Amino acid sequence: MNPHVISRLDVNPIIPEYDPDDQQFELKILAEGDSWFSLRGIPTSNLLNTLEFEVKTIVVSCAKPGDTIRKMSQMKKSDGFKTMTSSKLGYEWDAILLSGGGNDIINKARKIIKSASNASSNPETYCNTSVLQDTLDKITNGYEQLVRWRDRTDSICPECPIITHTYDYPTPRNSPSRFFGLKLKGPWLYKALINADVPRDMWIPVTDHLMDRLAETIQDLGDRLTNFNVVNTLGTLDRAELDTTLFSGDWADEIHPNMKGYVKLSEELAALI
Repeated sequence: MNPHVISRLDVNPIIPEYDPDDQQFELKILAEGDSWFSLRGIPTSNLLNTLEFEVKTIVVSCAKPGDTIRKMSQMKKSDGFKTMTSSKLGYEWDAILLSGGGNDIINKARKIIKSASNASSNPETYCNTSVLQDTLDKITNGYEQLVRWRDRTDSICPECPIITHTYDYPTPRNSPSRFFGLKLKGPWLYKALINADVPRDMWIPVTDHLMDRLAETIQDLGDRLTNFNVVNTLGTLDRAELDTTLFSGDWADEIHPNMKGYVKLSEELAALI
């Protein structure tokens, strides 16, 4: 069955359906992250709603569309993740889901992707390695900060299992996010590649290189941090066609999966939970 997914702003101990401690819920899960986990973002679909469990589960989401791990790691004391894990206002979660790092790469894409003096088949040639490494280091620092907050002195759930993912391979294409057909934001990678005059046959290799480096960074954290579990979701989704602008493969736009894609990803996460 699908979980009961609510925003952390809707948590209310007086109303059973909005109380994580209500006895009807056998599992209670906290989620923090970006648009893949957010409830009020564009696109409106997300990974949390497509999770399936054998027991009744509540998921409380603190996620925000467009959020980065860097911003999450700089949240104020009253912000979602800190509040929901505090000994005074938080809950003893069975698991914490994190989704982050993708927007950190996307937001820096124009600085990471660069022109090359000569045509090359090596995707690293089209990347500013120092900017990329600095971005990856900040992603690492952000995740480490969230883990420190989970394990802080006044945490109600120290060493609670954290589960995160490695995203997948987006196709750089002229496909911005839309709401009822209206273009909102993006595309992101497509514009960065065009701006850097990267040869078209290198668009996918360069994009894949960035996603591979991000995945390696997140997986390394799984080897070092306590109860930090990484689901390698690379290669789970059917790729979008390069010249498409709307739904293609398992993707709704350039960087967001469609509902079918989220179902595939959620199966991977739910299995580990």
